[in-house]
Amino acid sequence: MSRTGDERRSRRLARMRARALGGERRSDRLLREIVDEAEEEIESAERGLVGSISRKLGAKGRFLAIATLIGATITVASIYYERRVIETAVRADWQDPVLVSEGRALYRDNCAFCHGDALEGQSGWDGDYPRGHRPGLPLDGTAPIWRLSDDDIFDVIKYGGQPFSPRSYKNDMPGFEMQIPDAGIWALVAFIKSRWSEETRQQQEEEVAQRRPAG
Repeated sequence: MSRTGDERRSRRLARMRARALGGERRSDRLLREIVDEAEEEIESAERGLVGSISRKLGAKGRFLAIATLIGATITVASIYYERRVIETAVRADWQDPVLVSEGRALYRDNCAFCHGDALEGQSGWDGDYPRGHRPGLPLDGTAPIWRLSDDDIFDVIKYGGQPFSPRSYKNDMPGFEMQIPDAGIWALVAFIKSRWSEETRQQQEEEVAQRRPAG
């Protein structure tokens, strides 16, 4: 029974107790009886409506309705989980499919123009450019990007290449500090690393380990 139905029943019981104690006038009693009958009719109609809907749906319909509700709940929970993963990322977990998927979308929208749809870089990137303006490097692991730690790659994406280059060298890598939040940049790094070979990821680990101070 619904909460409203419980409240109606409680009121009727209270009135019945009052009548039993003889504290109610005849006119009041008649009025109360009319109200009671009306409330009973409402409850009966409510039960009939629910039963009617249930009968119309049938066993198969009820099953589909429940399955739809469960599916909608799972979808909402999944979207919430993915949003939380993306919004709270603090490292480049290249094995997290949610983070990698977000990074792929960000790469397509912000990086592919210079670094290629397949992370292959621009033609001539490996030439000699003493004053800068080097074409976009490959990010697929064929260029020595693996010499950078995850934090280094994060900083270059966030602040651009110029802060990490000599003054006389013009680095065309822009910074995305204003366009992409930190969690999105970590997603980008995760996507980039997901495209590396296992050997390249191992090379990066060894390079970073060698740069750590002893002790």
